Amino acid sequence: MTTKEKQAKLAKVMREFKAGTLKGSDGKPIVSRKQAIAIAMSEAGMSMEGKSDAYIDAYIDAMGCMETEKSEEEEMDGSCGKKR
Repeated sequence: MTTKEKQAKLAKVMREFKAGTLKGSDGKPIVSRKQAIAIAMSEAGMSMEGKSDAYIDAYIDAMGCMETEKSEEEEMDGSCGKKR
């Protein structure tokens, strides 16, 4: 699996979590962001062994930039939705 495919899988699972449609193996909705990240990384075949929670959160937040549509202004200045 390429890096792009892994990133797409992470983004897909995190969108499901945000929408409230991500479910665990028992069929119950996942309400913990940490558990959603663990599921996303497992499905993407990634390992963050030895990485801190802050590092993982920052990585997932950076991925969020890929899953949202950019406005024309954001595309021009490269801010990716960040306030100036």
